[in-house]
Amino acid sequence: MLLITQTLMAKPVLTFYCGITMVPAMQSMIKAFQKTHDCTFRIRQGGSGELLRALTLFQKGDLFLPGSESYYHKNEKNLFVYRRIIGKNRLALFVLAQDADRIHSLDDLLKKRVYFAIGDASIGSVGRATRALIRSTYGESSWRDYEEKAVYFGSDSRDLLRLMDEEGVEATINWKAAAFRSNNPTLNLRIYSIPAAKAHAKKLVISTLRFSKHPALARAFVDFAASPAGRRIMERYGLGDEK
Repeated sequence: MLLITQTLMAKPVLTFYCGITMVPAMQSMIKAFQKTHDCTFRIRQGGSGELLRALTLFQKGDLFLPGSESYYHKNEKNLFVYRRIIGKNRLALFVLAQDADRIHSLDDLLKKRVYFAIGDASIGSVGRATRALIRSTYGESSWRDYEEKAVYFGSDSRDLLRLMDEEGVEATINWKAAAFRSNNPTLNLRIYSIPAAKAHAKKLVISTLRFSKHPALARAFVDFAASPAGRRIMERYGLGDEK
């Protein structure tokens, strides 16, 4: 009888595969959602490519939010059931405050002696987006110039922040919203908008997973994230869908 009672009282647990940059926003989203839904969440965070490989391999979980819509394009196994757009990811130039007087643009990374890092395009959404931005802005072959001069390659937005904090990297190209993760008081940053990045903003699409054990609850969370209340949370974390 005790075992039955405990089973009935147990809250549903939703496993959420979430790209690093969106985690703070999703933590706030979950708190708001839990005011009307009695459930808990287990967030698995990392680079979007790593998360996609994990959920494809293990076939477990309820929700997926990568840093770019492109991660849904290879959907051979119909893993993603119910999707909605909830915001956008934009790139920005992150510069250490002490170097902000001489680094203001992507051009400076190549034309000046700058100790900079970029995202690894084979692992995470920030690297793939940076590669697309560089190629479209400066030409197809220009990405190689940035790869050759970069001193580090970060696996995701959090790793790029770590490189600035621990390895003395002066500048990175990172998701603008990653600045909301920077709660280290020793890491004093200047964030510069990249004009071309506005046209290359990546849609943030959240989806339920085919093998979810709580499909109705997962769908309810997707709808809440896409609602006006959910969009306001995204705006607060620099992930708004502004034009």
